Amino acid sequence: MRKSMSLGPSPSRSDALRAKSMASLSRLVSMLVACVLAAQVPSVWGQAPESKVAADAPPPPVTYHGLIPGKSTAADVRAALGSPVWEAPWYAYKLLYPAQGRSGMYDSVHLTGKDGHFACVEAASVPAGLATRAEIETRLGAPEYELRMATFKLLDYSQQGVRFIVDKKDQTIGVAYFPHLRPRVHDGARQLVDLSLLRQGPQPRPAEPASTEGLRAGAAEIKITPLQAEWLDPRYREKYQPHDDLYARAVLFERGDERVALVGADLFGLGLTTVEPIIERVKEAGIAHLVLAASHNHAAPDTMGVYGHYPAEYNQYIQDQVVKCVQAAYANLRPVKELRTASRELPMDGARVAGLIRNARNVGLVDPTISILQPIGEDDQPIATLVNFACHVEGIEAGVLELTADFPGYMCEQIKADGGGIPVFLNGAVGGMVSGDNRARTHDEAKATGLAFAALVKDLEKTAQPPATFDFAVETKRVEIPMTNANFKPLYEQMRPLNRGRVVTQMTLVRLGECEMVTLPGEVLPEVAVEILEHMHGFPRILIGLANDQLGYIIPPEDFRDDEYEETMSQGPAAAPVVRDTAIRMLKGIK
Repeated sequence: MRKSMSLGPSPSRSDALRAKSMASLSRLVSMLVACVLAAQVPSVWGQAPESKVAADAPPPPVTYHGLIPGKSTAADVRAALGSPVWEAPWYAYKLLYPAQGRSGMYDSVHLTGKDGHFACVEAASVPAGLATRAEIETRLGAPEYELRMATFKLLDYSQQGVRFIVDKKDQTIGVAYFPHLRPRVHDGARQLVDLSLLRQGPQPRPAEPASTEGLRAGAAEIKITPLQAEWLDPRYREKYQPHDDLYARAVLFERGDERVALVGADLFGLGLTTVEPIIERVKEAGIAHLVLAASHNHAAPDTMGVYGHYPAEYNQYIQDQVVKCVQAAYANLRPVKELRTASRELPMDGARVAGLIRNARNVGLVDPTISILQPIGEDDQPIATLVNFACHVEGIEAGVLELTADFPGYMCEQIKADGGGIPVFLNGAVGGMVSGDNRARTHDEAKATGLAFAALVKDLEKTAQPPATFDFAVETKRVEIPMTNANFKPLYEQMRPLNRGRVVTQMTLVRLGECEMVTLPGEVLPEVAVEILEHMHGFPRILIGLANDQLGYIIPPEDFRDDEYEETMSQGPAAAPVVRDTAIRMLKGIK
Protein backbone atom coordinates (compact mmCIF):
# COMPACT_ATOMS: atom_id res chain seq x y z
CA MET A 1 0.00 0.00 0.00
CA ARG A 2 2.85 2.40 0.76
CA LYS A 3 4.20 2.01 -2.73
CA SER A 4 1.07 3.51 -4.27
CA MET A 5 0.91 6.54 -2.00
CA SER A 6 0.89 9.93 -3.68
CA LEU A 7 3.69 12.36 -2.93
CA GLY A 8 1.31 15.30 -2.91
CA PRO A 9 -0.36 17.65 -5.37
CA SER A 10 1.31 19.96 -7.80
CA PRO A 11 1.63 23.61 -6.75
CA SER A 12 -1.65 25.55 -6.78
CA ARG A 13 -2.42 28.42 -9.19
CA SER A 14 -1.64 30.94 -6.43
CA ASP A 15 1.70 29.22 -5.87
CA ALA A 16 2.41 29.44 -9.59
CA LEU A 17 1.55 33.14 -9.72
CA ARG A 18 3.72 33.78 -6.68
CA ALA A 19 6.57 31.88 -8.32
CA LYS A 20 6.14 33.88 -11.53
CA SER A 21 6.25 37.15 -9.60
CA MET A 22 9.31 36.05 -7.66
CA ALA A 23 10.97 34.90 -10.88
CA SER A 24 10.47 38.32 -12.49
CA LEU A 25 11.93 40.03 -9.45
CA SER A 26 14.77 37.53 -9.29
CA ARG A 27 15.64 38.13 -12.94
CA LEU A 28 15.92 41.86 -12.31
CA VAL A 29 17.99 41.42 -9.17
CA SER A 30 20.15 38.73 -10.75
CA MET A 31 21.09 41.08 -13.57
CA LEU A 32 22.23 43.58 -10.96
CA VAL A 33 24.20 40.85 -9.23
CA ALA A 34 25.83 39.92 -12.52
CA CYS A 35 26.84 43.56 -13.06
CA VAL A 36 28.39 43.71 -9.59
CA LEU A 37 30.28 40.48 -10.15
CA ALA A 38 31.54 41.53 -13.56
CA ALA A 39 33.38 44.40 -11.90
CA GLN A 40 34.79 42.25 -9.12
CA VAL A 41 35.75 38.84 -10.51
CA PRO A 42 39.40 38.44 -11.52
CA SER A 43 40.06 37.27 -15.06
CA VAL A 44 41.23 33.79 -14.04
CA TRP A 45 38.16 33.16 -11.86
CA GLY A 46 40.12 32.02 -8.84
CA GLN A 47 41.95 29.12 -10.49
CA ALA A 48 45.45 30.52 -9.92
CA PRO A 49 46.65 33.15 -7.43
CA GLU A 50 46.83 36.46 -9.28
CA SER A 51 48.67 38.37 -6.54
CA LYS A 52 51.80 40.23 -7.61
CA VAL A 53 54.93 40.46 -5.53
CA ALA A 54 56.74 43.81 -5.60
CA ALA A 55 59.82 43.88 -7.79
CA ASP A 56 61.99 44.99 -4.89
CA ALA A 57 60.54 42.48 -2.39
CA PRO A 58 63.08 40.06 -0.91
CA PRO A 59 62.81 36.49 -2.26
CA PRO A 60 61.05 33.87 -0.14
CA PRO A 61 63.28 31.43 1.76
CA VAL A 62 62.29 28.59 -0.57
CA THR A 63 61.90 28.98 -4.33
CA TYR A 64 60.96 26.59 -7.10
CA HIS A 65 64.05 26.39 -9.33
CA GLY A 66 64.71 30.03 -8.43
CA LEU A 67 61.25 31.07 -9.66
CA ILE A 68 59.13 33.34 -7.45
CA PRO A 69 55.32 33.09 -7.69
CA GLY A 70 53.74 36.49 -8.35
CA LYS A 71 57.06 37.90 -9.57
CA SER A 72 58.57 35.59 -12.19
CA THR A 73 57.05 35.57 -15.66
CA ALA A 74 55.94 32.78 -17.99
CA ALA A 75 59.10 33.42 -19.98
CA ASP A 76 61.15 32.93 -16.81
CA VAL A 77 59.43 29.60 -16.23
CA ARG A 78 60.20 28.33 -19.71
CA ALA A 79 63.77 29.55 -19.53
CA ALA A 80 64.35 27.78 -16.21
CA LEU A 81 62.43 24.57 -16.87
CA GLY A 82 62.42 24.13 -20.64
CA SER A 83 59.54 22.62 -22.55
CA PRO A 84 56.77 20.96 -20.48
CA VAL A 85 55.45 17.49 -21.21
CA TRP A 86 51.96 19.01 -21.31
CA GLU A 87 50.48 22.47 -21.45
CA ALA A 88 46.94 23.75 -21.93
CA PRO A 89 44.51 26.44 -20.75
CA TRP A 90 42.62 25.46 -17.61
CA TYR A 91 40.84 28.67 -16.62
CA ALA A 92 44.34 30.06 -16.27
CA TYR A 93 47.24 28.15 -17.86
CA LYS A 94 48.80 24.87 -16.77
CA LEU A 95 52.14 23.15 -17.51
CA LEU A 96 53.37 19.73 -16.35
CA TYR A 97 57.04 18.92 -15.76
CA PRO A 98 58.55 15.59 -14.62
CA ALA A 99 59.24 15.62 -10.87
CA GLN A 100 62.91 15.44 -10.01
CA GLY A 101 63.91 12.14 -8.47
CA ARG A 102 60.36 10.73 -8.49
CA SER A 103 59.72 8.63 -11.56
CA GLY A 104 56.24 8.84 -13.06
CA MET A 105 55.24 11.92 -11.04
CA TYR A 106 54.83 15.50 -12.21
CA ASP A 107 55.04 19.05 -10.94
CA SER A 108 52.00 21.11 -11.92
CA VAL A 109 52.90 24.72 -12.75
CA HIS A 110 50.16 27.35 -13.09
CA LEU A 111 50.44 30.68 -14.91
CA THR A 112 47.93 33.53 -14.90
CA GLY A 113 47.87 33.10 -18.69
CA LYS A 114 50.02 31.54 -21.39
CA ASP A 115 52.26 34.63 -21.37
CA GLY A 116 51.34 35.88 -17.90
CA HIS A 117 52.97 35.57 -14.51
CA PHE A 118 54.09 32.45 -12.63
CA ALA A 119 51.17 31.94 -10.23
CA CYS A 120 51.85 28.76 -8.24
CA VAL A 121 53.09 25.19 -8.42
CA GLU A 122 52.08 21.91 -6.81
CA ALA A 123 55.29 19.91 -6.81
CA ALA A 124 56.16 16.28 -6.20
CA SER A 125 59.82 17.30 -6.42
CA VAL A 126 61.42 17.57 -2.97
CA PRO A 127 63.80 20.53 -2.53
CA ALA A 128 67.28 19.80 -1.24
CA GLY A 129 67.61 20.11 2.53
CA LEU A 130 63.83 19.95 3.09
CA ALA A 131 63.20 16.22 2.81
CA THR A 132 61.85 15.84 6.36
CA ARG A 133 59.73 17.75 8.83
CA ALA A 134 62.76 18.25 11.05
CA GLU A 135 64.68 19.87 8.20
CA ILE A 136 61.70 22.05 7.30
CA GLU A 137 61.28 23.38 10.85
CA THR A 138 65.01 23.89 11.30
CA ARG A 139 65.00 26.15 8.26
CA LEU A 140 61.58 27.81 8.46
CA GLY A 141 60.53 27.48 12.11
CA ALA A 142 57.17 26.18 13.34
CA PRO A 143 54.33 26.26 10.79
CA GLU A 144 51.60 28.90 10.99
CA TYR A 145 49.00 26.14 10.74
CA GLU A 146 49.06 22.36 10.73
CA LEU A 147 46.46 19.87 9.55
CA ARG A 148 46.99 16.25 10.58
CA MET A 149 45.17 13.58 8.60
CA ALA A 150 45.39 9.79 8.80
CA THR A 151 48.02 9.46 6.05
CA PHE A 152 49.69 12.88 5.88
CA LYS A 153 50.24 16.25 7.53
CA LEU A 154 50.03 19.69 5.93
CA LEU A 155 52.49 22.29 7.24
CA ASP A 156 51.41 25.80 6.27
CA TYR A 157 53.98 28.60 5.86
CA SER A 158 51.78 31.05 3.96
CA GLN A 159 53.75 34.18 4.81
CA GLN A 160 56.81 32.48 3.32
CA GLY A 161 54.89 31.33 0.26
CA VAL A 162 55.09 27.58 0.76
CA ARG A 163 53.19 24.58 2.16
CA PHE A 164 54.62 21.13 2.72
CA ILE A 165 52.90 17.74 2.70
CA VAL A 166 54.69 15.13 4.80
CA ASP A 167 53.73 11.48 5.18
CA LYS A 168 53.21 9.50 8.39
CA LYS A 169 56.99 9.19 8.77
CA ASP A 170 57.40 12.97 8.36
CA GLN A 171 59.02 12.56 4.94
CA THR A 172 58.24 15.34 2.44
CA ILE A 173 56.01 14.11 -0.42
CA GLY A 174 54.66 17.40 -1.80
CA VAL A 175 55.36 21.12 -1.83
CA ALA A 176 53.04 23.97 -2.85
CA TYR A 177 54.56 27.33 -3.82
CA PHE A 178 52.49 30.54 -4.12
CA PRO A 179 52.92 34.33 -3.71
CA HIS A 180 54.51 35.17 -0.34
CA LEU A 181 52.51 38.14 0.85
CA ARG A 182 51.00 37.57 4.29
CA PRO A 183 50.26 34.92 6.91
CA ARG A 184 47.01 33.05 6.25
CA VAL A 185 46.36 32.35 9.94
CA HIS A 186 47.01 35.04 12.53
CA ASP A 187 48.43 34.32 15.99
CA GLY A 188 45.03 34.40 17.67
CA ALA A 189 43.43 31.89 15.31
CA ARG A 190 43.42 28.14 15.56
CA GLN A 191 46.71 26.68 14.38
CA LEU A 192 46.27 22.90 14.70
CA VAL A 193 43.50 20.54 13.58
CA ASP A 194 44.18 16.86 14.23
CA LEU A 195 42.09 14.17 12.52
CA SER A 196 44.85 11.58 12.58
CA LEU A 197 43.28 9.40 15.29
CA LEU A 198 39.87 9.09 13.63
CA ARG A 199 39.09 5.85 11.81
CA GLN A 200 40.15 5.87 8.18
CA GLY A 201 41.11 3.36 5.52
CA PRO A 202 40.23 -0.38 5.44
CA GLN A 203 38.36 -1.56 8.53
CA PRO A 204 38.16 -5.13 9.89
CA ARG A 205 34.86 -6.93 9.55
CA PRO A 206 33.10 -6.92 12.93
CA ALA A 207 32.93 -10.29 14.68
CA GLU A 208 29.18 -9.72 15.00
CA PRO A 209 27.87 -7.16 12.49
CA ALA A 210 24.95 -5.11 13.71
CA SER A 211 21.51 -6.22 12.61
CA THR A 212 19.77 -4.19 9.92
CA GLU A 213 16.38 -5.68 10.77
CA GLY A 214 13.61 -3.31 9.74
CA LEU A 215 15.86 -1.22 7.47
CA ARG A 216 14.62 -0.84 3.91
CA ALA A 217 16.12 1.05 1.00
CA GLY A 218 14.96 2.01 -2.46
CA ALA A 219 16.66 3.88 -5.27
CA ALA A 220 15.74 5.50 -8.56
CA GLU A 221 17.03 7.91 -11.19
CA ILE A 222 15.32 10.34 -13.53
CA LYS A 223 16.39 12.72 -16.30
CA ILE A 224 16.37 16.43 -15.52
CA THR A 225 17.76 17.67 -18.84
CA PRO A 226 15.77 20.76 -19.95
CA LEU A 227 13.10 19.79 -22.45
CA GLN A 228 13.00 23.21 -24.10
CA ALA A 229 15.72 25.64 -25.03
CA GLU A 230 13.21 28.40 -24.22
CA TRP A 231 13.65 27.58 -20.53
CA LEU A 232 17.24 28.75 -20.61
CA ASP A 233 19.03 32.08 -20.83
CA PRO A 234 17.77 33.88 -23.97
CA ARG A 235 21.32 34.93 -24.84
CA TYR A 236 22.36 31.33 -25.42
CA ARG A 237 19.25 29.54 -26.65
CA GLU A 238 20.44 29.27 -30.25
CA LYS A 239 23.67 27.64 -29.04
CA TYR A 240 22.01 25.24 -26.60
CA GLN A 241 23.29 21.73 -27.37
CA PRO A 242 22.91 18.84 -24.89
CA HIS A 243 25.98 16.59 -24.98
CA ASP A 244 24.57 14.08 -22.49
CA ASP A 245 21.63 13.94 -20.10
CA LEU A 246 21.48 15.43 -16.63
CA TYR A 247 20.06 13.22 -13.89
CA ALA A 248 18.67 13.29 -10.38
CA ARG A 249 19.41 10.07 -8.48
CA ALA A 250 17.84 9.15 -5.15
CA VAL A 251 18.31 6.57 -2.44
CA LEU A 252 15.64 6.43 0.27
CA PHE A 253 16.10 4.76 3.67
CA GLU A 254 13.24 3.70 5.95
CA ARG A 255 13.16 2.12 9.38
CA GLY A 256 9.90 2.22 11.25
CA ASP A 257 8.41 5.69 10.80
CA GLU A 258 11.76 7.36 10.06
CA ARG A 259 12.51 8.07 6.40
CA VAL A 260 15.12 10.13 4.61
CA ALA A 261 15.67 10.62 0.88
CA LEU A 262 19.19 11.49 -0.29
CA VAL A 263 19.18 12.95 -3.79
CA GLY A 264 22.18 13.88 -5.91
CA ALA A 265 21.49 16.04 -8.96
CA ASP A 266 23.61 17.15 -11.92
CA LEU A 267 22.89 20.80 -11.20
CA PHE A 268 24.80 24.05 -10.64
CA GLY A 269 22.90 24.71 -7.42
CA LEU A 270 19.43 25.35 -6.02
CA GLY A 271 18.32 27.88 -3.44
CA LEU A 272 16.23 26.79 -0.47
CA THR A 273 13.22 28.64 -1.88
CA THR A 274 13.30 26.25 -4.86
CA VAL A 275 13.90 23.14 -2.73
CA GLU A 276 11.23 23.90 -0.09
CA PRO A 277 8.26 22.96 -2.34
CA ILE A 278 9.89 19.56 -2.94
CA ILE A 279 10.40 19.09 0.80
CA GLU A 280 6.74 19.88 1.47
CA ARG A 281 5.46 17.59 -1.27
CA VAL A 282 7.42 14.56 -0.04
CA LYS A 283 6.47 15.29 3.57
CA GLU A 284 2.85 14.68 2.64
CA ALA A 285 3.81 11.06 1.93
CA GLY A 286 5.50 10.67 5.31
CA ILE A 287 9.06 11.30 4.15
CA ALA A 288 10.07 13.81 6.79
CA HIS A 289 13.57 14.49 5.55
CA LEU A 290 14.90 15.30 2.09
CA VAL A 291 18.50 16.11 1.22
CA LEU A 292 18.79 17.43 -2.32
CA ALA A 293 22.44 18.03 -3.15
CA ALA A 294 23.61 19.67 -6.36
CA SER A 295 26.87 18.39 -7.83
CA HIS A 296 27.73 22.04 -8.61
CA ASN A 297 27.95 21.22 -12.28
CA HIS A 298 29.16 24.32 -14.14
CA ALA A 299 27.97 22.85 -17.45
CA ALA A 300 24.37 22.68 -16.22
CA PRO A 301 21.97 25.61 -16.63
CA ASP A 302 22.14 28.48 -14.15
CA THR A 303 19.17 27.50 -11.97
CA MET A 304 19.66 30.40 -9.52
CA GLY A 305 19.81 33.43 -11.81
CA VAL A 306 23.42 34.17 -10.86
CA TYR A 307 24.26 35.18 -14.40
CA GLY A 308 21.16 37.22 -15.12
CA HIS A 309 18.36 34.80 -16.03
CA TYR A 310 16.16 32.93 -13.55
CA PRO A 311 14.69 29.82 -15.32
CA ALA A 312 11.34 29.56 -13.52
CA GLU A 313 9.89 26.99 -15.92
CA TYR A 314 12.97 24.79 -15.72
CA ASN A 315 13.04 24.98 -11.93
CA GLN A 316 9.40 23.87 -11.83
CA TYR A 317 10.32 20.93 -14.06
CA ILE A 318 13.23 20.02 -11.73
CA GLN A 319 10.88 20.10 -8.74
CA ASP A 320 8.41 17.78 -10.46
CA GLN A 321 11.11 15.38 -11.65
CA VAL A 322 12.79 15.15 -8.25
CA VAL A 323 9.44 14.39 -6.62
CA LYS A 324 8.87 11.63 -9.21
CA CYS A 325 12.36 10.27 -8.53
CA VAL A 326 11.76 10.15 -4.77
CA GLN A 327 8.36 8.56 -5.45
CA ALA A 328 10.02 5.86 -7.54
CA ALA A 329 12.64 5.22 -4.86
CA TYR A 330 9.83 4.94 -2.32
CA ALA A 331 8.04 2.42 -4.53
CA ASN A 332 11.27 0.43 -4.83
CA LEU A 333 11.80 -0.01 -1.07
CA ARG A 334 13.06 -3.45 -0.11
CA PRO A 335 14.80 -5.02 2.88
CA VAL A 336 18.49 -4.29 3.43
CA LYS A 337 20.44 -7.44 4.21
CA GLU A 338 23.63 -5.56 5.02
CA LEU A 339 24.86 -1.98 5.04
CA ARG A 340 28.44 -1.65 3.85
CA THR A 341 30.74 1.37 4.01
CA ALA A 342 34.32 2.24 3.15
CA SER A 343 36.48 5.35 3.19
CA ARG A 344 40.00 6.23 2.13
CA GLU A 345 42.35 9.20 1.91
CA LEU A 346 43.71 9.47 -1.62
CA PRO A 347 47.48 10.05 -1.98
CA MET A 348 48.68 13.64 -1.58
CA ASP A 349 52.05 13.24 -3.30
CA GLY A 350 52.62 16.48 -5.19
CA ALA A 351 50.47 18.60 -2.81
CA ARG A 352 47.31 17.47 -4.60
CA VAL A 353 45.51 14.29 -5.60
CA ALA A 354 47.40 14.11 -8.87
CA GLY A 355 45.08 14.10 -11.87
CA LEU A 356 41.93 14.42 -9.75
CA ILE A 357 41.73 17.12 -7.04
CA ARG A 358 43.56 20.32 -6.14
CA ASN A 359 42.92 23.57 -4.22
CA ALA A 360 43.39 26.63 -6.39
CA ARG A 361 42.87 29.20 -3.61
CA ASN A 362 45.01 27.77 -0.81
CA VAL A 363 47.27 25.55 -2.85
CA GLY A 364 47.93 22.17 -1.25
CA LEU A 365 45.17 22.41 1.39
CA VAL A 366 42.91 19.49 0.49
CA ASP A 367 40.87 16.83 2.30
CA PRO A 368 41.35 13.97 -0.20
CA THR A 369 38.82 11.58 1.37
CA ILE A 370 36.50 9.47 -0.76
CA SER A 371 33.73 7.46 0.95
CA ILE A 372 31.04 5.04 -0.17
CA LEU A 373 27.91 3.59 1.41
CA GLN A 374 26.01 0.63 -0.07
CA PRO A 375 22.72 -0.89 1.11
CA ILE A 376 22.90 -4.54 0.03
CA GLY A 377 19.64 -6.29 -0.87
CA GLU A 378 18.64 -9.86 -0.08
CA ASP A 379 19.98 -10.84 -3.52
CA ASP A 380 23.46 -9.79 -2.27
CA GLN A 381 23.57 -6.95 -4.82
CA PRO A 382 23.89 -3.22 -4.05
CA ILE A 383 20.60 -1.36 -4.16
CA ALA A 384 22.56 1.87 -4.50
CA THR A 385 26.10 3.19 -4.17
CA LEU A 386 26.37 6.53 -2.43
CA VAL A 387 29.67 8.26 -3.30
CA ASN A 388 31.10 11.28 -1.47
CA PHE A 389 34.20 13.39 -2.10
CA ALA A 390 34.86 17.09 -2.64
CA CYS A 391 35.64 18.49 -6.08
CA HIS A 392 34.20 21.32 -8.19
CA VAL A 393 32.44 19.91 -11.24
CA GLU A 394 33.91 22.19 -13.90
CA GLY A 395 35.87 19.90 -16.20
CA ILE A 396 34.16 21.27 -19.32
CA GLU A 397 34.84 24.73 -20.70
CA ALA A 398 31.87 26.87 -19.63
CA GLY A 399 31.92 28.93 -22.83
CA VAL A 400 31.10 25.85 -24.90
CA LEU A 401 27.46 26.22 -23.79
CA GLU A 402 26.61 22.56 -24.14
CA LEU A 403 24.85 20.75 -21.33
CA THR A 404 26.63 17.80 -19.76
CA ALA A 405 26.83 16.04 -16.40
CA ASP A 406 30.64 16.33 -16.66
CA PHE A 407 32.81 13.77 -14.85
CA PRO A 408 30.13 12.66 -12.29
CA GLY A 409 28.00 11.55 -15.24
CA TYR A 410 30.75 9.29 -16.57
CA MET A 411 31.46 8.07 -13.04
CA CYS A 412 27.84 7.17 -12.33
CA GLU A 413 27.39 5.40 -15.65
CA GLN A 414 30.41 3.21 -14.92
CA ILE A 415 29.38 2.46 -11.32
CA LYS A 416 26.00 1.32 -12.61
CA ALA A 417 27.67 -0.80 -15.32
CA ASP A 418 29.91 -2.34 -12.63
CA GLY A 419 26.83 -3.58 -10.75
CA GLY A 420 26.73 -0.89 -8.07
CA GLY A 421 22.99 -0.31 -8.35
CA ILE A 422 21.82 3.31 -8.59
CA PRO A 423 24.85 5.59 -8.07
CA VAL A 424 24.20 8.72 -5.99
CA PHE A 425 27.00 11.30 -6.02
CA LEU A 426 26.97 13.74 -3.11
CA ASN A 427 29.66 16.41 -3.43
CA GLY A 428 31.54 17.58 -0.35
CA ALA A 429 33.18 20.76 0.96
CA VAL A 430 34.19 22.17 -2.43
CA GLY A 431 34.95 25.74 -1.40
CA GLY A 432 38.25 27.34 -1.78
CA MET A 433 38.48 26.39 -4.88
CA VAL A 434 38.65 22.62 -4.42
CA SER A 435 38.66 21.78 -8.08
CA GLY A 436 39.79 19.27 -10.68
CA ASP A 437 43.41 18.54 -11.52
CA ASN A 438 42.51 17.83 -15.14
CA ARG A 439 45.09 18.46 -17.82
CA ALA A 440 42.48 20.33 -19.90
CA ARG A 441 38.77 21.13 -19.92
CA THR A 442 37.56 18.59 -22.49
CA HIS A 443 35.16 15.67 -22.60
CA ASP A 444 38.05 13.25 -22.98
CA GLU A 445 39.56 14.56 -19.75
CA ALA A 446 36.17 14.63 -17.99
CA LYS A 447 35.57 11.02 -19.00
CA ALA A 448 39.04 10.00 -17.79
CA THR A 449 38.33 11.70 -14.45
CA GLY A 450 34.93 10.05 -14.09
CA LEU A 451 36.28 6.61 -14.92
CA ALA A 452 39.18 7.10 -12.48
CA PHE A 453 36.74 7.89 -9.66
CA ALA A 454 34.57 4.90 -10.67
CA ALA A 455 37.65 2.66 -10.45
CA LEU A 456 38.35 4.01 -6.96
CA VAL A 457 34.76 3.22 -5.96
CA LYS A 458 35.09 -0.32 -7.31
CA ASP A 459 38.32 -0.77 -5.37
CA LEU A 460 36.73 0.62 -2.20
CA GLU A 461 33.97 -1.99 -2.47
CA LYS A 462 36.59 -4.68 -1.78
CA THR A 463 37.14 -3.31 1.74
CA ALA A 464 33.55 -2.20 2.46
CA GLN A 465 32.31 -3.65 5.76
CA PRO A 466 29.08 -3.63 7.80
CA PRO A 467 28.91 -1.65 11.05
CA ALA A 468 29.42 -3.13 14.50
CA THR A 469 26.62 -0.93 15.87
CA PHE A 470 23.54 0.44 14.15
CA ASP A 471 21.78 3.76 14.48
CA PHE A 472 19.23 5.46 12.24
CA ALA A 473 18.27 9.00 13.13
CA VAL A 474 17.75 12.21 11.19
CA GLU A 475 17.60 15.78 12.48
CA THR A 476 17.09 18.99 10.51
CA LYS A 477 17.69 22.43 12.01
CA ARG A 478 16.76 25.92 10.90
CA VAL A 479 19.89 28.06 10.58
CA GLU A 480 20.18 31.85 10.34
CA ILE A 481 23.35 33.40 8.90
CA PRO A 482 24.05 37.15 9.11
CA MET A 483 24.31 38.80 5.70
CA THR A 484 27.36 41.04 6.08
CA ASN A 485 28.47 41.33 2.44
CA ALA A 486 27.75 44.99 1.79
CA ASN A 487 27.53 44.47 -1.98
CA PHE A 488 25.05 41.61 -1.77
CA LYS A 489 22.82 42.64 1.12
CA PRO A 490 20.50 45.11 -0.66
CA LEU A 491 20.15 42.72 -3.59
CA TYR A 492 19.42 39.66 -1.46
CA GLU A 493 16.77 41.58 0.45
CA GLN A 494 14.84 41.75 -2.83
CA MET A 495 15.77 38.36 -4.27
CA ARG A 496 15.47 36.38 -1.04
CA PRO A 497 13.79 37.88 2.00
CA LEU A 498 16.08 38.28 4.99
CA ASN A 499 15.07 37.77 8.60
CA ARG A 500 16.43 40.81 10.46
CA GLY A 501 19.47 40.90 8.22
CA ARG A 502 19.99 37.13 8.24
CA VAL A 503 19.66 34.49 5.55
CA VAL A 504 17.46 31.58 6.66
CA THR A 505 18.66 28.13 5.62
CA GLN A 506 18.85 24.62 7.10
CA MET A 507 21.27 21.81 7.94
CA THR A 508 20.64 18.10 8.46
CA LEU A 509 22.43 15.39 10.43
CA VAL A 510 21.91 11.77 9.32
CA ARG A 511 23.16 8.81 11.34
CA LEU A 512 22.93 5.54 9.42
CA GLY A 513 24.68 2.48 10.78
CA GLU A 514 27.93 3.99 12.03
CA CYS A 515 28.02 6.54 9.20
CA GLU A 516 27.53 10.22 10.03
CA MET A 517 26.42 12.73 7.41
CA VAL A 518 26.19 16.50 7.85
CA THR A 519 24.73 18.73 5.16
CA LEU A 520 26.25 22.09 4.25
CA PRO A 521 24.19 24.91 2.64
CA GLY A 522 26.88 26.02 0.21
CA GLU A 523 30.54 25.73 -0.73
CA VAL A 524 32.40 25.27 2.54
CA LEU A 525 36.17 25.73 2.50
CA PRO A 526 38.20 22.71 3.66
CA GLU A 527 39.57 24.67 6.63
CA VAL A 528 36.02 24.86 8.01
CA ALA A 529 35.18 21.31 6.97
CA VAL A 530 38.02 19.72 8.95
CA GLU A 531 36.87 21.51 12.12
CA ILE A 532 33.49 19.81 11.68
CA LEU A 533 35.05 16.47 10.79
CA GLU A 534 37.09 16.32 14.00
CA HIS A 535 33.77 16.11 15.92
CA MET A 536 32.47 13.28 13.70
CA HIS A 537 33.47 9.98 15.28
CA GLY A 538 31.45 7.65 13.06
CA PHE A 539 32.63 5.83 9.95
CA PRO A 540 32.59 7.06 7.33
CA ARG A 541 32.28 10.78 7.98
CA ILE A 542 30.43 12.48 5.15
CA LEU A 543 29.94 16.19 4.52
CA ILE A 544 27.34 16.94 1.84
CA GLY A 545 27.87 20.30 0.14
CA LEU A 546 25.30 22.46 -1.66
CA ALA A 547 22.58 20.54 0.15
CA ASN A 548 19.07 22.08 0.00
CA ASP A 549 20.66 25.50 -0.55
CA GLN A 550 23.51 27.37 -2.22
CA LEU A 551 24.80 30.32 -0.21
CA GLY A 552 28.09 30.61 -2.09
CA TYR A 553 31.50 30.29 -0.47
CA ILE A 554 31.61 29.74 3.28
CA ILE A 555 35.02 31.11 4.27
CA PRO A 556 36.69 30.99 7.70
CA PRO A 557 36.88 34.53 9.11
CA GLU A 558 40.63 34.32 9.74
CA ASP A 559 41.13 33.75 5.99
CA PHE A 560 38.54 36.25 4.78
CA ARG A 561 40.10 38.69 2.29
CA ASP A 562 39.01 41.81 0.48
CA ASP A 563 40.81 41.08 -2.79
CA GLU A 564 39.82 37.53 -3.77
CA TYR A 565 37.09 36.07 -5.96
CA GLU A 566 35.53 33.78 -3.37
CA GLU A 567 34.71 36.67 -1.04
CA THR A 568 32.60 38.35 -3.74
CA MET A 569 30.40 35.23 -3.79
CA SER A 570 29.96 34.89 -0.03
CA GLN A 571 27.46 35.93 2.64
CA GLY A 572 30.43 37.27 4.58
CA PRO A 573 32.84 36.11 7.32
CA ALA A 574 30.03 35.37 9.78
CA ALA A 575 28.76 32.40 7.74
CA ALA A 576 31.52 29.89 8.51
CA PRO A 577 31.31 30.07 12.33
CA VAL A 578 27.52 29.63 12.18
CA VAL A 579 27.72 26.59 9.90
CA ARG A 580 30.61 25.05 11.85
CA ASP A 581 29.04 25.61 15.28
CA THR A 582 25.61 24.36 14.17
CA ALA A 583 27.15 21.15 12.84
CA ILE A 584 29.13 20.60 16.05
CA ARG A 585 26.09 21.18 18.27
CA MET A 586 24.05 18.71 16.23
CA LEU A 587 26.83 16.11 16.44
CA LYS A 588 27.07 16.58 20.22
CA GLY A 589 23.32 16.52 20.69
CA ILE A 590 23.23 20.07 22.08
CA LYS A 591 19.88 21.78 21.54
